[in-house]
Amino acid sequence: MNNLKTIYPSRFFEVLNFDNKGTITYLMSDAFRIHYNHGLLKAINMAKELSSELQIILFRQKEANERNNKFFNEGIRGFKGFLSKYSNNIFYFEETSNQFYDLLKKSAIVFKDRAYLKEHLLIENEIENFLYNNQISFTLVESNVLVPVISASNKEEYSARTIRPKIKAKIEYYNDYIDILAPNFYYEQTAKDILRDFIDYKLKNYVQRNDPSTSYTSELSPYLKYGFISPLYIYNEVAASGINNASLFLEELVIRRELSYNFVFYNNNYHTFTGITYEWAYQSMNIHINDKREYLYTIDDYINFKTHDIYFNTAMKEMVYLGKMHGYMRMYWAKKIIQWSKTYQEAYQTIIYLNNYYFLDGNTPNGYCGVAWVFGKHDRAWKDRDIFGKIRYMNQAGLKRKFNIDKYVSNTNKLII
Repeated sequence: MNNLKTIYPSRFFEVLNFDNKGTITYLMSDAFRIHYNHGLLKAINMAKELSSELQIILFRQKEANERNNKFFNEGIRGFKGFLSKYSNNIFYFEETSNQFYDLLKKSAIVFKDRAYLKEHLLIENEIENFLYNNQISFTLVESNVLVPVISASNKEEYSARTIRPKIKAKIEYYNDYIDILAPNFYYEQTAKDILRDFIDYKLKNYVQRNDPSTSYTSELSPYLKYGFISPLYIYNEVAASGINNASLFLEELVIRRELSYNFVFYNNNYHTFTGITYEWAYQSMNIHINDKREYLYTIDDYINFKTHDIYFNTAMKEMVYLGKMHGYMRMYWAKKIIQWSKTYQEAYQTIIYLNNYYFLDGNTPNGYCGVAWVFGKHDRAWKDRDIFGKIRYMNQAGLKRKFNIDKYVSNTNKLII
């Protein structure tokens, strides 16, 4: 282990280092939990060691969809009360302000959850500039991945196949967290209850996770998005279960999820159509750019369930009414939007908008990577066909052949009535 410390980077990335005194600040922006929170624990311990004041600043930008804001605000209900065990100085902000920066100015050092998406990086850079100008130390914390992104790889990885051995070789090194002895707050407990239910009743059937007529998925993605639960905690609980299908789930949680963080971290154009996929995919789309589209729909058609496809409309109902969609149907849904759009760029913009606005787990590295996947990213070339070219194609016949897809329709309709 000691030798590994000279090889693998820490979860803590020192951005600025000044020799000064003051408050120890933890800026909680992505890991809204008490347990398995490396930044919180580090700040608590440092404040104790230095006999310094500790302040905890919760920072979360509002989202466009009020349902998502309601979910988050409900999730942190009573959170300040739980944190008051560690500090009497707890604050909450939805945007930067004079008061926000006045609090930071008191700091000797600020620990902050690392940002990955462009809009969050803009704020992070603004904070860094302020701290630099005021000679305040600044450290970023990677608490929402098992292996820190720069430790997992020093470049954008081509696929799950190329990143898998790199992550697997380092998981145990980063699995050395000693947790805080404290109760769980509201949605932290909810997330752990959902995980326990998944392990006890669903994991044994996880091999059937792609079937939309069943419910063998974990349902944890919104809780991971807001940091109500740690992926490291999930990993340890699932790995310790001894259930045969555990490795299938851990492939999704660890390899696929962390591949998405690698994608947005190293690809500066992850959020633009021209930067998301491979040259073979773009060449293939260019060949088929003028192919005739039998149906053309608008966003208004989609959100009002006015396409000719009952399965697509049902998936949209899940999204609009429930803020979620079965994983397999999410792939089908995005493929259909490609098929029913005038251009590939229009399809991309539509999928991103719907994904980020309606899904509770939208606007995450996973989301951007998933959208890139439907355009060929982290996939291979397939048989050439109209509109899709060599990009993977999905259709109704496949749904009917593989699943009891009409049961999915009836199950969803029962949930939204």
